[in-house]
Amino acid sequence: MNRTKSILFKLAAGVAGLYVLWLGFKWTAMRVFVGPDEALVLTSKFGDPLPAGYVVVPLDKHYKGVHEEVFGPGRYFFDPVEYEWQIVKQVHVPAGDPDLWEFDENGNLKDPNTAPMVAVVSLKQGKALEHEAEVVPDGYKGVQEHVLTPATYKLNPALMTWTLVPAVVVPPGSVGVVTRLVGDIGTVSSATLTEISTATTQAAPSAAPSRLVTGPMQRGILKDVLQPGVYYLNPKMVKVSIVPVGFDQITLDHQTNKAVRFYSYDGYQVEADFTVVWGRDPADAPNIVANIGGVDKARTNVIEPAMKAACQNEGAKYSAKELIQGDTRSKFQDDLSDSLKQQVEARNVHVLLVLIRNIAVKDTAGKDQTMGLLATIQRANIEVERDLTYKQQTQTAVVKAELEQANKLVDVSREMVAAESKVKVANILADGQKQAAEIGARRELKVAAIDLEVSKLNAQRTQILGKAAADVERMKREAEAQGAKLLVDALGSPEAYNRYIFAKNFEPADVRLIFAGPGTFWTDLKTFEQVGASRLIQQQQPLAK
Repeated sequence: MNRTKSILFKLAAGVAGLYVLWLGFKWTAMRVFVGPDEALVLTSKFGDPLPAGYVVVPLDKHYKGVHEEVFGPGRYFFDPVEYEWQIVKQVHVPAGDPDLWEFDENGNLKDPNTAPMVAVVSLKQGKALEHEAEVVPDGYKGVQEHVLTPATYKLNPALMTWTLVPAVVVPPGSVGVVTRLVGDIGTVSSATLTEISTATTQAAPSAAPSRLVTGPMQRGILKDVLQPGVYYLNPKMVKVSIVPVGFDQITLDHQTNKAVRFYSYDGYQVEADFTVVWGRDPADAPNIVANIGGVDKARTNVIEPAMKAACQNEGAKYSAKELIQGDTRSKFQDDLSDSLKQQVEARNVHVLLVLIRNIAVKDTAGKDQTMGLLATIQRANIEVERDLTYKQQTQTAVVKAELEQANKLVDVSREMVAAESKVKVANILADGQKQAAEIGARRELKVAAIDLEVSKLNAQRTQILGKAAADVERMKREAEAQGAKLLVDALGSPEAYNRYIFAKNFEPADVRLIFAGPGTFWTDLKTFEQVGASRLIQQQQPLAK
């Protein structure tokens, strides 16, 4: 029994030891940690060889070689006997920094590294097209049509290669002219920019070759333009030319050694400095790129030669004197502008204005005659101006006399208006005073009438109140007399009545009687009522005897 327990114990200890060894092996040799910006590419050491055309092992397949699946950041456990692995960096496609964008005069970024990027991907494995193509649809071997936009990707370097290139940035004030680099040549139905960016390279043959096309399947310059913004396009499929729109100016003068020279009608050599204001519409940009090449070439190959030709054609119609004088010089400038517009209109550029800044006239020997012509013109102009001055002075004197006469009439009218105003004011004042007096008299009359009515009412009130008071007093006396009569009748005699009244009003507080003998009655009564009572007692004493 003890031996069995010992065997079981040793067996359990062995199993535990093996488990500990397994854990140690797992957390040391098998453990793989993939960082936040990293990816893991796994390779099987054992298995069947890859089929023809494959460079990576497809998902859920057991072949020897690099696995197609790429593992992202985290912790993994792989058997080092069966697998090998490689830690690679994830691919980061930058989004650019608009705060750092600076554009040149042609609308291109000065530093392309600040632009958003796209990743052009080329697959090493996939189906093969029947014909050769620089870009292929998704799933085919070769450069892919779709690009990777700004983000972070886990890409397998055994399956694909990639290249970061700047995206297309069209700044405000410009448009992008799209040239499709793949497809057929010819003219087909129009297409939108979305169709252009997603269209495949397979298309039916077209006819009528043309540099300017609108179809989604043909190569050439598209009529649709890109408005200002950021576009993630495949540079293998399209090329975008930035064309500034709006108006610019070109100056042809002595400082840039581009002064225009031509001969006048009377044989003088004329050197002129010009400024031309010209521009492009967004709809003109594809034609400019297709037929001219760009804004710089439009400036040097179209505007400047057309300006020189227009000066030679129109300048030959005017004499040197007419080119200097103000009125005819202004007409020459208008004719020159119209001629230039007609010449460049077919090239899809527009001339807004032509300004003549300076004109120098030379004779056949090359001597400057500008000052002489100006002096002659100036003398003639002085005589003309002097004659105009005399005429103006005469006209001024006439107008001055008319003004003085008008001023006198104004003074007379002012006095008449003042006198009429005084009369009207006096009449208005008298009428006002009269109306005020009448109103005052009527008011005083009404007040007197009211006072009279008040006096009458007061007399009536006094009479009524006097009569009422007399009636009250009379009635009071009558009532008292009647009451006394009734009381006398009740008591039986006037003497009884008097004693009743005396007794009623007799209310002494202290009475002292002193007997001093017959016929004498003393008292210390202090009030009149007390004295009266003592007198009444004295009168009644004889009756008591």
